[in-house]
Amino acid sequence: MLFIRRRGARSSSRGMQVDSTIEFAVHTGDRCTAMELAGAALRSAGHRVDATPGAIVAESGNRLLTVLLGALVHPSREYRRYELVVSTFGGRSTLTLRHAAPGTAVAGGSIGAARRRAGWHHVTGLVEGALRAAGVLVAPPR
Repeated sequence: MLFIRRRGARSSSRGMQVDSTIEFAVHTGDRCTAMELAGAALRSAGHRVDATPGAIVAESGNRLLTVLLGALVHPSREYRRYELVVSTFGGRSTLTLRHAAPGTAVAGGSIGAARRRAGWHHVTGLVEGALRAAGVLVAPPR
């Protein structure tokens, strides 16, 4: 079993749970590789990726259209922004993936929230799949 922890589940205005953060425990020696793999996975999904030391910001879609038109915007053009940050503590490294633009779920009401949730699950699946395929995730502590 690999160590993946979901945090930040919160209720939206309609009472639905919205995940906002997921953490992946990786081998400390492979943290740079893990960041590169996650960046490549996000690029393959059509995100614009801006990498800095220890962090990645990935964006897709058009923010202005999403704010103005909400649910009328085609799902491929909806604005989404994610942050991926690596932290090391006590010989363990953790990749934290989180929404960096929480306000976009409100645009479009329940349709926008459902699209945001589907996009979140797609992105987390891509990142997890890339890390799992490379074998950089670690088992949970016992």
